[in-house]
Amino acid sequence: MMKKVMKKSLIVYLSLLVAVALLMPSITLAGSIKETPYAYIKPSTHYFLIGQEVIFDVVMPVTEGYTYEFNMYHSPDRTQNENFKGVDQVKKSTVPTYSFTPKELGQYFLEVWVYDKDYGSLKLQSETFYSYQPEDEQDPNTLPGKVKAIGAELAALNLPTQYEKALWLHDWLTHNADYDEPMTIHTPEGVLLRGKGVCESYALAYQMLLAEADMEGIYVTGYSRGESHAWNLVNIDGEWTYVDVTWGDPKGGGAECHDYFGLNDTLLSRDHDWSYSNCRPPKAETLKYNYLLLNGAVPFQDEEEMVQVISLALENKEPVILYTYHGSDRYFDVSYTLQRWMKKNYSRFFVDSYQFGGSKFSGTLNVVYGDFDDYIKFVSEEDFTNQMQEILTAKPAQLKAYYIGEDDYFDFGIFINRWLRNNSAAFGVTSYSYTYYPVHGIVEIQY
Repeated sequence: MMKKVMKKSLIVYLSLLVAVALLMPSITLAGSIKETPYAYIKPSTHYFLIGQEVIFDVVMPVTEGYTYEFNMYHSPDRTQNENFKGVDQVKKSTVPTYSFTPKELGQYFLEVWVYDKDYGSLKLQSETFYSYQPEDEQDPNTLPGKVKAIGAELAALNLPTQYEKALWLHDWLTHNADYDEPMTIHTPEGVLLRGKGVCESYALAYQMLLAEADMEGIYVTGYSRGESHAWNLVNIDGEWTYVDVTWGDPKGGGAECHDYFGLNDTLLSRDHDWSYSNCRPPKAETLKYNYLLLNGAVPFQDEEEMVQVISLALENKEPVILYTYHGSDRYFDVSYTLQRWMKKNYSRFFVDSYQFGGSKFSGTLNVVYGDFDDYIKFVSEEDFTNQMQEILTAKPAQLKAYYIGEDDYFDFGIFINRWLRNNSAAFGVTSYSYTYYPVHGIVEIQY
């Protein structure tokens, strides 16, 4: 009897434990810091004002259960990234938040070490923060004042969406600055006040302007095109997307573009590497805010799809063809591949001239189509001769012809000269002259 009572009591006890567990809120425990999907530093401001507190938050999926060490560094020189010295430190904090009040001009950056219970660690580093006097916010000749002025200009436009705001700020930078070819200007003052800067200058400036527009951005570092590089991850309506303002304002004075506005991880990783970044950025998965797609660019995954996309546009006689490669092959050069294909196939679509613009993965094809409706079309010499049998019996004074065959080396001038020399007598032609282009021409005939 005693055993049955104990068994029944145990069942009741376990049932109560289950009920309590179901009623309690779920708790996510801290795991290995090396496995956290994202971790970055979020500051309350992107430039410092002397005497005004700045709050830094470590942003991760789970922040409880870790230990944090904060190290603030300062350099009195705002022009060079050197001579930094530690000015503040907080060790073994269990709170993922740090506050700091700058007292000196110059530049600062924050280093954060995150430790898990097994002594695993992750190092995070902020972007560089430049410090100014509070009154500088009223002077547009200083960086804070310029940021405020641009922010006011944006606010006056009353743009309805975060996408439009992020795009406008991107375009402000590309329209008002150029890449610094000597690669000496790294501060955000470069592109904002001097109209020149390198990637660091563009990305830091964009970070400040996003914050002024009440938008969240992350300054990301890594490598691109064989050199160290910096760009931004932007939160638009709760979704992360990449924007590389620098590559939207190409070196050497190339045309400004939006090829790197609104990219996801897959597309950006073709020529960007952030595996050793200053942070562990959140996933960028959406293409909802991709500028090219939103403005009519047709995507394709490989060369076969490229041919289909471009052929259809040429058949429809589209004067401007926007295209973008969405495959994963980082070595696939769209510009080279498409130029090679157009050189071989343009005549099939009665293209008079064409011009390319764009980058390695995306671009614009501007096309001028000829008016060849009254031309005879032929694919071979035999085809041409068969058509002439009927046409020349009517003794026309002018003949217009267009080659649409597949001979890459076809030359209309050589072809028509040989054909007339061999066949004119048979059709009663006494004299002729002609003007020609690579695949078409006009023949004046006398009988």
